Amino acid sequence: MSANKGRYALPVILERLHKAHPNAKYELNWDDPLQLLVATILAAQCTDERVNQVTATLFKKYPNAQAYASADLDELSEDVRPTGFFREKAKAIQATCEALVQRFGGQVPRDMDDMLTLPRVARKTANVVLTNAYDIPSGIVVDTHVARVAQRLGLVDEEKPEKIETELMDLVPKNEWIFFGPAVILHGRYTCTASSPKCPTCILEDVCEKRGVDGEESSEEGGTMAKAKGKGKAPKKASAPVHRDEDSAPTSSRSSAGRTKTSAGGSMKPEAIPESWRAVLAPEFDKPYFKTLKQFVEEERSKHTVFPPEEDVFNALKYTPFDEMKVLLLGQDPYHDVGQAHGLCFSVRPGVKPPPSLVNMFKELKDDLGCKIPNHGCLEGWAKQGVLLLNAVLTVRAHEPASHANHGWETFTDAVIQALNARAKPVVFALWGGYAQKKAKKVKNPQHRVVKAAHPSPLSAARFRGSRPYTAINRALEEVGEEPIDWRIPDLP
Repeated sequence: MSANKGRYALPVILERLHKAHPNAKYELNWDDPLQLLVATILAAQCTDERVNQVTATLFKKYPNAQAYASADLDELSEDVRPTGFFREKAKAIQATCEALVQRFGGQVPRDMDDMLTLPRVARKTANVVLTNAYDIPSGIVVDTHVARVAQRLGLVDEEKPEKIETELMDLVPKNEWIFFGPAVILHGRYTCTASSPKCPTCILEDVCEKRGVDGEESSEEGGTMAKAKGKGKAPKKASAPVHRDEDSAPTSSRSSAGRTKTSAGGSMKPEAIPESWRAVLAPEFDKPYFKTLKQFVEEERSKHTVFPPEEDVFNALKYTPFDEMKVLLLGQDPYHDVGQAHGLCFSVRPGVKPPPSLVNMFKELKDDLGCKIPNHGCLEGWAKQGVLLLNAVLTVRAHEPASHANHGWETFTDAVIQALNARAKPVVFALWGGYAQKKAKKVKNPQHRVVKAAHPSPLSAARFRGSRPYTAINRALEEVGEEPIDWRIPDLP
């Protein structure tokens, strides 16, 4: 599909955006360029409302760049803690302000090249400051909202933020650059949302190409936006208490020993796999290996206790639909003790003691991003943000690790990886440990990213700790134009 319709309609789009958002501004509170710069750094993976709550006191405590540069880093980290990733953000603010003091007399420069010399300041942040604080049309701010809306409208064909900005700068008149960014962000935040775009009431409905909306995913260049599924879609944020979805409630009974009474192999029927994945994995169900695997698992459940329970086997696919997943975190084998495995690699149900690997993951999460170690080990919040928590083997006999390895599951999960490799929308493959890293050879599409780290097992924890794997994943997501994962896990009451 060409972008002609959207591009020809640009004058109409601009006119209507001006009417809807005549004084379009970012929703951050600030009084000078430094305050805007600091607020923009804090706004990464945080709501503007939360940032404004923090900066109401922060700006009074640190009135200039020197104050930030000479601040105690631990104290500054605590001051910005509510915005999340507080340790990393405090380091970024302090490093930036030290550079401002040393090279620019404590003032935020008015030039893009100078801005980009500041530590931790990329083009998007620089554009926010230059266009808003100085009214300098240095470019067009391209965040996830602008990227999504511009693609849906048919204004751009590119997918990477820097290339999207170049396309928009060639298309949008320069005297509109300052207005265009915040106006489109407001439109994307409140109308053209990622999950449930309000197309029927949208002011641009009749001039929009609707790329990727209502399942009309285009196979042409630029048409790689995820489908907007709307009703029934899993939440994107991990801020709500983690709980078991009612839709995935057990349909079979379990004994106190954890054995599931099977129902004619219900967990292995194609219907047990969510529709979004069933469409891409359909060829696997009729292959001889899958039929043999199905028979093997049924026989195992009839004779032994098998984990996870039937209804949880495909939870990774249920919580993270194919067209919404952004990161594949690959495990090897389900936990094999009672009550642990529930279909998400590394995760355990609330109330179950986190195993050593998960404990190491939480310790590194705290060191890497400053996230508080949660009081439970359930990772459903990650899964609902687009992290596919997939084990290479999906079942195991109780207390017998790797007992279901080499029976066909690896072939099935390799098919999952191959389907993701073939997907138009970029994927970050997070491969921890030697076993997972062998799968890197299956990732052949250059638009994807592979991020490797040691396994968090106690055997390799020394190499896992300090590797900053969560930062690496988020940086890879930003490289491909995706919103980073909010790795914070809220405590349960």
